[in-house]
Amino acid sequence: MRYREFAVRLHIVYRSVGSENRKDRPDFYNKSLALASLLRAADNVDIETELVFVNDGPIPAGRLEMMSEAGEVLGVRCGSNRSSYRWVLRLPRQRGWSPADLVWFSEDDYLYTAASLRDLVRAANELDLADYFALYSSMRFDPAATRCSPLISSATRSQGDPDAVLLGTARWYHAVSATSTFGARLGAVLADERLLRTCPFLGEAWDHATCLAYQGYRPFGLRELAGGRPDPGHMGPPRAAARRVALVGVRTAADAVALARRQRARRTLVAPDPDLVTHMEQRFLAPGTDWAAVATAVAHWSRSRGQQTPWAPKAGAPKPDAPKPDA
Repeated sequence: MRYREFAVRLHIVYRSVGSENRKDRPDFYNKSLALASLLRAADNVDIETELVFVNDGPIPAGRLEMMSEAGEVLGVRCGSNRSSYRWVLRLPRQRGWSPADLVWFSEDDYLYTAASLRDLVRAANELDLADYFALYSSMRFDPAATRCSPLISSATRSQGDPDAVLLGTARWYHAVSATSTFGARLGAVLADERLLRTCPFLGEAWDHATCLAYQGYRPFGLRELAGGRPDPGHMGPPRAAARRVALVGVRTAADAVALARRQRARRTLVAPDPDLVTHMEQRFLAPGTDWAAVATAVAHWSRSRGQQTPWAPKAGAPKPDAPKPDA
């Protein structure tokens, strides 16, 4: 078992844009509420915490004020999720953050339970073999999985997993992948920076491919090497063909890099069951939690601190005078 020092600092890097998209959102969705939920979770962390907000383009004034009061605000002009993700991955090295610290990279459309980031720190301190951390995931590896054939189990999360570890109210299991909202030991991020910054060029589901690669599993089978849809917009046949050739090249390289990882360089990703955060898209809400109730608790918490969140609980919803710690 690898020995780890206890984490002494948590760096939270929150990526946000002012624009919206057409995803099917739940009734309680809005980005100010998402931000408030992260701030509430950060308030419950019991180690030193630094918040850095990276805004790609203009942000509404109310939300920007919430950020400014909580931490450092950086403005960037990246133009895409992929570009801003690659941009923030340079921060740990550029700022000289300690490899012993933790980092949490977040997108701006996730809802956090109150205990989520505190439980992240606890998992990092108690699960020595873990390098990366998801708070929202579902897949785990099948027992027959190999590095060349990373089979996914038909069971989800910690269901029937004898190796899952109970910490508080959640069972932590070895997960397959996470989104680009994830945590990590900074030593792993610093060592894996080149891989992490290259993987967004792998096409669709690049976050899934990233997690497979740093764990030492081949991300792409032979049939997937040239897969994926072309970039949005009107591309003539020559451009589409050139992109497909390039895609084959970067995916082949990703496979080679993953399989070339020595055992000591292979990372482990863990996730809790039930999920401690959720992506706020209707069909992807994490099961097992009343997220509308979490949103209500966040809204009341935010208003009690003089913050304005456009979403409000429906009339008649109970006011959580003393929300449960995991709400």
